[in-house]
Amino acid sequence: MSQKHRRRKSLKKGLPPGSLIYTGHQEESPAKVISLAYSDTVFQEKSGYSNPLPGLQKNLVLWTDVCGLTDTNLIEQIGNDHQIHPLALEDVLDTQQRSKLEEFDNGLFFIVHHLKVDCKALELHSEQIALFAGHNFLVSFQEDPDDTLAPVRKRCEDGIGRLRKKGSDFLAYALLDLVVDSYYAVLDDLESQALEVESSLHSDGAQQTTKARMFALKRVFNEFRHRLIPLREAVTRLYRTESELVEDSTRLYLRDLVDHVAQILDGIDNQRDMLANLEALFQAEAANRLNNVMRLLTVISTIFIPLSFIAGIYGMNFDNMPELHWHYGYFLILGGMFISMAGMLIYFRKKRWI
Repeated sequence: MSQKHRRRKSLKKGLPPGSLIYTGHQEESPAKVISLAYSDTVFQEKSGYSNPLPGLQKNLVLWTDVCGLTDTNLIEQIGNDHQIHPLALEDVLDTQQRSKLEEFDNGLFFIVHHLKVDCKALELHSEQIALFAGHNFLVSFQEDPDDTLAPVRKRCEDGIGRLRKKGSDFLAYALLDLVVDSYYAVLDDLESQALEVESSLHSDGAQQTTKARMFALKRVFNEFRHRLIPLREAVTRLYRTESELVEDSTRLYLRDLVDHVAQILDGIDNQRDMLANLEALFQAEAANRLNNVMRLLTVISTIFIPLSFIAGIYGMNFDNMPELHWHYGYFLILGGMFISMAGMLIYFRKKRWI
């Protein structure tokens, strides 16, 4: 967590529950609201926010999509118009929440995180998305103004699939499914990075850059898994909820969503196991490299031990050493040293020690 996040988080200290304090990192981009009303035969879309609930036809589904959370007054107004509990609104603006599902008398409140991975820096970027689904309406709160939910809005406009034939519960499923499907792309990118680390380890050996990238990948996978563990619990609760807001026909799709989250978690666990094996391989490669260095130093030391012994003998200050006064004594001793060294090198080569 950045210093800015910690400072903004500390602003809530001592305030009563339900206080609306934005703790995110987006400060310059203004909030944008897109309002949709649709049915099987009707589709209406407009920019900006006005409360159409009192005059809304019963067969229409209203979707209010808020992009950016910097305008706390607007968030409070939308919450009051849709009777969203103050504690839920507080969680909307507190962008460091874990994924969860909370059931209220008038709706279901869901928090999920849209994830992106920076493959170059190996960092996982998270955007919190909050959904509040009630009878024939849904309010979505996106932390970033980049409009992550635009593909679902496009499907709704084009009338593709079952979206406009279903209620707000199916719209909530479609939004959650969009976020979960994006996790597959994140997992594929991280798997590609893990394969590159494996290839680098086999080709270049135990390099420090490979080690740093390996541990960065482990950190990202751990953070990825940390994000999905509470999400699995939340979507399972949504599938099993007894709320009348969730129709039986939608539960089949929610069951498929639970399966997708489980698949992604299995993929994360597989990659974490592979990275653990690569780490063990890295340690073995580093130990093997150290052993090769020690073996080379041992061979060199072994070769120079007899040479040092011979040089030590003829370095003693005695006069009665015949070779000291012989004209060819120096060359004879050098030749003996060379023969001794060559013999040991041949022996070590036969033993495959070098």
